[in-house]
Amino acid sequence: MKRTVLLMVMLTLAAGCGGIKISKSMLKMMVSGSNKASTELTYADSCDKRIGVPYVESGHPNQVLDIYYADKAVRKDAVLIDIHGGFYVAGRRDNNRKFASEFLKAGYDVVLLEYRLNDGKRDVSDELADCAAGLDYLAVHAGELGLNKDRMFLTGDSAGGHLALYMAEGVENTSMPIRPKVFASRGVLINCPAYDFATFGEAGSFAKSALAWFIGPRYRNREWMASMSPRTYIGGFHGPLLVSTCTRDFIRGQSLQIKADCDSLSRPVEFIDIPSDDRQVGHVHNVIAPALPESKEVNARMIAFMDQCLQ
Repeated sequence: MKRTVLLMVMLTLAAGCGGIKISKSMLKMMVSGSNKASTELTYADSCDKRIGVPYVESGHPNQVLDIYYADKAVRKDAVLIDIHGGFYVAGRRDNNRKFASEFLKAGYDVVLLEYRLNDGKRDVSDELADCAAGLDYLAVHAGELGLNKDRMFLTGDSAGGHLALYMAEGVENTSMPIRPKVFASRGVLINCPAYDFATFGEAGSFAKSALAWFIGPRYRNREWMASMSPRTYIGGFHGPLLVSTCTRDFIRGQSLQIKADCDSLSRPVEFIDIPSDDRQVGHVHNVIAPALPESKEVNARMIAFMDQCLQ
């Protein structure tokens, strides 16, 4: 089953159709396609690259990243670091190569960051720790990797949006429990993100089996859940922020909450809400289907946003 179809199933279930709660088995079915590697050749594959660079010495196979370099004729000497989604239990960095291609064509080097997935023992704190380690590795080794550490942006989709925003907040907030120590961000751009993480542990659309699987054993601990939530720290984050969602995004409410919080704090945010009833234009459409007209609009605005931040 294709990932787009799986996401439509998620949309239907998350809408509360028939009062169904999403169980662990349902959730596994929904995300199963995200773990299958895409063999489709993309523009990114034709670029100079470094694949499987470890950011933790003798670490886990998932503690690696891929670096793609923009063509010298268009290269802007700036970097977009992408953190994939997958409900914290699935997803692969290499499946975002088509998405990365759009930014490589625009002159941005792209890093696809992998992290250890939650397996019922590991949880989002481990994923955040991996992201922090990967970002600090990029900052420390930027020179030898041929990257500009002073012109780095963060992006992420769905669960990856959560991880990316949390990392960007940690750059500014030294009190956060998990944060990069050296990395500095020029801005964060998140697509259909998970934001108010703490609410996922509350009674509602997910059965306990699903919560334990995609969050981990601490899903009942409200204090811990809040400490892992980007919403908890948004008041202390002042960096450039872009958020995209769309009508058929099954967690659109999370993006709307970011917008509401930013408005209440009188802090600027570039907010993109694509109106469409097209089933293809759903959750993280600009990542999984960048050729769609609506996806092109989102990605073009992301590029323009980063260009503006660099001026």
